[in-house]
Amino acid sequence: MIIIAIAIFGIGLTFWYSPKQLISRSTEGLAARCEMVVTEVAQLYPSGTEPHYQVNNPDLLQQVMYRETAKMQGVEGGYWHVANEFFGYAFPTYLGSSIKTDVPQSEMALLSSLSRQAVDESNVLTSVRQSVDSAVITVACPINTHRGLSAWLMKRTSLLPNTLVWLLFAIFGVKAVIGTLILVSNRNFEKNWLTEREKLTEELNDETAPVPTTTAINDVQPFLLLLYQARQKRYNAERAINSLEAKLGQINELSVVGRAALAFAEELRGRIEQLQRDVTAIVTDTSSHQFEKLQREIDAAEYLCQALAQIDVRHKNQGPVTELNMNRWTRSLADFHQQRHANDRQTIAAVCDGELSLVTNPLLLRFTLDILILHSLRFGPQEGEIFIRAAKNDGHMTLELVDENPTVKRSVEQNLFRFDDVRPEQYGDGLRLVKDLVSSLKGSIEFQSNGEISRFILKIPMTS
Repeated sequence: MIIIAIAIFGIGLTFWYSPKQLISRSTEGLAARCEMVVTEVAQLYPSGTEPHYQVNNPDLLQQVMYRETAKMQGVEGGYWHVANEFFGYAFPTYLGSSIKTDVPQSEMALLSSLSRQAVDESNVLTSVRQSVDSAVITVACPINTHRGLSAWLMKRTSLLPNTLVWLLFAIFGVKAVIGTLILVSNRNFEKNWLTEREKLTEELNDETAPVPTTTAINDVQPFLLLLYQARQKRYNAERAINSLEAKLGQINELSVVGRAALAFAEELRGRIEQLQRDVTAIVTDTSSHQFEKLQREIDAAEYLCQALAQIDVRHKNQGPVTELNMNRWTRSLADFHQQRHANDRQTIAAVCDGELSLVTNPLLLRFTLDILILHSLRFGPQEGEIFIRAAKNDGHMTLELVDENPTVKRSVEQNLFRFDDVRPEQYGDGLRLVKDLVSSLKGSIEFQSNGEISRFILKIPMTS
């Protein structure tokens, strides 16, 4: 674009200073200035009077000529009269060391002839004498206030040789052609570049497709190689992350099994302690009733072992079920944690609305409530009561665990059952496993807090 602009400017400048244009502008300027002389001279005499035959005040006319020629550089002028011939000469912009006061001898014949012709025709006439590098431009115009009087102006102008003008036209024309070719080439390149870019963009947006390593745009080639390497690194990182996630899932499964085994151990400990008491009673009392009671406890311990072997929290399969007496079971659970985990200022109580029975997996239910009770004991108030309540409601067993924790952070409550954590740090953390366990029992869990107490509500089908 710059080359084209320079070429256009050069062509315009060359045309402006070409001999033809320079002569044309100079001629028009002299003619206009001569008309101004005629106008000013006419203002010196009353309008409507007859033209004068003699020039009685040549000095006054010379002052008019002097003022007008002073307005144009290099212009000389004067008057011609049929009787007096030349007078009133002025050349105020003459650059010589002295004042020029005489009409050029070499131009007198031209000036006399042109002035006489202008008077005869009563019209402005021009004359141009042109050489290779200069031109003499002359203008004559009749003055209507006098008969046979004419004003003339003359200017010598330097010209550029025609050969130089045509050479400049050729040079700038070639530049214009070259600039146009470059512009067209750039436009074609940009068009091809945009097309190639859109093609590359479509290919690169498809992350399943391989990164193209060749392109028609050479400047883009290194970036494609870098992108290829970066995408390969990302794929490798994704594979590593997937591998770590798989390992983390296995670790989480082992953690779940380990915590389930802990609940099993706690439950089994109670069974073994009861067996010890029953064996002691049998030693002193050999009645069949004591033997039957011992057999039931042994069967219960065997059942717990089978339940642990078949537990599968991940696939919502709760394993074997049995009937639980909720009144006795919840009280036993509360007593167990009161004796082993609560401090001296924490109280765990349980109540059941009547003699209720629930057919479910006792190990999963025990595991669920163990997590919630231990969570409340650790992160809830270190002084107060934890209350377990069992009630029947619309074909469901509702288990409520209430503690005196006033509230939880809003961000924690929003993610209450979304994440699992084997080492939680605050109230409400790491309870995802509780939700999974309740889901395995085909139930649901929710959390409520009124600013004074917090409540976990479990709803489990009566025959889950």
